[in-house]
Amino acid sequence: MQQYREFQFILRTLAPVFIGNGETYKQREYIYENNKYYFPNFVTLYQKLAAKPRQQEAFENYLMSSRRQEKNERLGEFLRRIDFTDRDLGGYAIERTGAEVDVGVDPDRLNEIAKFIKDPQGQPYIPGSSLKGAIRTILLNTRFGYEEPHWGGKDDIFHNIRVSDSEPLALSSLIIAKKWDYNKRKPDPNPLPLTRECLKPFTKVTFTITTVGDEAADLINGLSKAADEFYKQYEARFLKDLDPKYQQHGYNHPIYLGGGSGLWTKANYGKIDLDRIRDDTPRRMKMKGNGVFKLTKAKRVAYKLRSVKQNLVAENSGKRDTEANIGFYEMGRCCFSVKEKK
Repeated sequence: MQQYREFQFILRTLAPVFIGNGETYKQREYIYENNKYYFPNFVTLYQKLAAKPRQQEAFENYLMSSRRQEKNERLGEFLRRIDFTDRDLGGYAIERTGAEVDVGVDPDRLNEIAKFIKDPQGQPYIPGSSLKGAIRTILLNTRFGYEEPHWGGKDDIFHNIRVSDSEPLALSSLIIAKKWDYNKRKPDPNPLPLTRECLKPFTKVTFTITTVGDEAADLINGLSKAADEFYKQYEARFLKDLDPKYQQHGYNHPIYLGGGSGLWTKANYGKIDLDRIRDDTPRRMKMKGNGVFKLTKAKRVAYKLRSVKQNLVAENSGKRDTEANIGFYEMGRCCFSVKEKK
């Protein structure tokens, strides 16, 4: 019988990380007030509005209306218009950081906000499948010579690496972050109309990895070294051509997780055919060169990582708004430690 072994995997986000659930908050589903984005429980909101039939009717008409003026009216604006001031509506709020919109833009002018995945109790978490996918990318590019191992059945090595969902995280670990693309042909990153709920930099996330058999255990025991090797490949394939001021440096065992981190953090390099990708992509969306660098903005965070015994800063030296202490981050960048449980 093959031996089961357990490992504790501790992830530290070094940049905003987005794991979506496929849904979004539209402008009629959240309130921006007092420097917070508030996402009320709509059942509670409707129950309280129902206490006054005229407010209830106005709310139903507001939700159903297709008229442009009412369709573009935000929830906070609507509630103020009908003099509904109660904000004890359940749900949760996310503090504004100043990085949600570009400088000079009204913070209440966001488009849809992509939702971070949450458990049945409403707490954010990272599914084990997301972490396992990132681990798989590292191992395919460093331990299998670009040759994908056997899939399915008893010979599937990844079947013998079982990753738990993370422990639940506090809602206070969420921020709202905007997508930015950096093209080396242009002087500055370009803001895009895509906004996401993300884990903030330096969030600690804990997983359990269970391995079956010696080969799977050896792969996890060697994962830190493999991650460092994969990062060197990533630098050679993609980062070397980019302005270094938009890159984050100095962290042991990097790993990229979640949506928006870019092709080169997720691919099996031995199987990438850029010409075919370009041929299969509509003309206006064709990738130029190796593609654009996926960035986002957040507040700069200073912290200490015991494993390297030095002060590190979870940001880079790129262009920033010095007054708000905001910097660019590589989307989805994390580091980790892994240790077998005794």
